[in-house]
Amino acid sequence: MELLTVKEILDRTVKHFQNYEIASARLDAEILLSEVLDMERINLYVNFDKPLTKGEVDKYRQFVIARSKGTPVAYIIAKQEFMSLNFKVTEATLIPRPETEHLVEVILDKIKAVGLDRVKVVDVGTGSGAIIVSLTKLAEKEIEAIAVDISADALDVAKENADNYELLDKIDFRLGSLLEPVSEMVDIVVSNPPYIPTSDIKGLQREVKNEPITALDGGQDGLDFYREIINQSLTKLNTGGLIAFEIGINQADDVASLLENNNFDNIKIIKDYAGIERVVLATKE
Repeated sequence: MELLTVKEILDRTVKHFQNYEIASARLDAEILLSEVLDMERINLYVNFDKPLTKGEVDKYRQFVIARSKGTPVAYIIAKQEFMSLNFKVTEATLIPRPETEHLVEVILDKIKAVGLDRVKVVDVGTGSGAIIVSLTKLAEKEIEAIAVDISADALDVAKENADNYELLDKIDFRLGSLLEPVSEMVDIVVSNPPYIPTSDIKGLQREVKNEPITALDGGQDGLDFYREIINQSLTKLNTGGLIAFEIGINQADDVASLLENNNFDNIKIIKDYAGIERVVLATKE
């Protein structure tokens, strides 16, 4: 049997992925092979002539088949990097995006600046826990963290991610819809809610359609969850407390208006590093 080298199998896979119109063909091929060989991507290049075993080829083939069917790479390898941390992801959770790191960075700055020894933060729709785990691990002062999700399966993944960084006893995980499981007052409400208009779901990339629809569909205009979280925050957020959202493209003004109409103050729209309006935050009067 012919033993394929790292270079040969990568070249074949890239061509195969290109036939399936996978835009990130080279990157995906390398990430999947790195996982099979348990090595950093950069080390593939110094191991181009390394032959793969039959077991490695068989495992890689299964990965390639899954990717060709549209399964996102993160689901295949069951992890995604976020804020330089590794998070387990499953098909029960949204895959953390680089743009969401901007939301976390904004909140970290606010936690640092707030004049409190301890800050109570609730992450609404926590999913994999990427936001709340990152905040709890990286904040310069101690935070009292609450993570809420309507999916028990997603909460199980989030708990596993918290446990991986020895934070399980520092985050209070609660099952339920939005802020309903939160009875106490909090200092910060943060959320990356579903914000894609229902009519746009069918036009999403094939890979995105593999993610949980409940984490994507924001209702007719994409704003349903912003309305409800803002409304619920009125009785859960301390005076002067912060609310912060990730938003979709062209939603900044609409979300800002919702906040203004509910008597929130100091409304700010923040662009990400690509110049796209990505975060809206405000304080409760």
